[in-house]
Amino acid sequence: MKNIRRWLILSFLIALTLACLAFLFVNVNRGIVIPQETPASPVDVVDLERQEAAIARQLKSAPWQGLRFLPDEKEWRFYGWTGETRQVKYNAPFDLIKVYFLDSDSDLVFTWVTTGVEIPGEGYHENALSPVESGQLVAIRLFGKHIGHWGVDWTACDSEFCRLAAVVDTMLILDDKGTGVSNGFIKYGWEPPTYPLYGFLTWLIEPVAEGTAFASSPAR
Repeated sequence: MKNIRRWLILSFLIALTLACLAFLFVNVNRGIVIPQETPASPVDVVDLERQEAAIARQLKSAPWQGLRFLPDEKEWRFYGWTGETRQVKYNAPFDLIKVYFLDSDSDLVFTWVTTGVEIPGEGYHENALSPVESGQLVAIRLFGKHIGHWGVDWTACDSEFCRLAAVVDTMLILDDKGTGVSNGFIKYGWEPPTYPLYGFLTWLIEPVAEGTAFASSPAR
């Protein structure tokens, strides 16, 4: 009986060993299978240098480069090229558009300009004199009774929009005189912020068509 038991155990061990050897032989000869990567979707690469050069060329076709005061119209104006849009909240939700322009050294810079704001209790205030889209030549204009060659005095404009504009304009105080974004730009040539949470221009914005003649309208 003991011999039979030993023979069964030995047979089982031999069978188990053969099975293990067979398993190893099959898997070793099968080779290593390298998983294939799923092809990645092509990524659109934007050549920023080329894009900015194209914008600069467009801006050189504007009536002039840089900020100017027009005494007959009593208006400050500069020309820019529109880019992306976004919305920020300063006491009210403002719709903004990025505007590229050429500085005094003809270098391409940018800031943000409001196209409209939802004023509590008054509804939506359009700050674009005509619909504005990305990829347009635009005039950025500041005029009205509260505007002069000396700059802008938002407190002289009796409207809720001007009150909001004053808040936005002085979120960033530029000197010990309390100079805000607009007057810093007008009086000293300090470029407006590139980060909208530091402030932006609440000036009027209008697309420019070839041969456009601008006419001042009452301040709102």
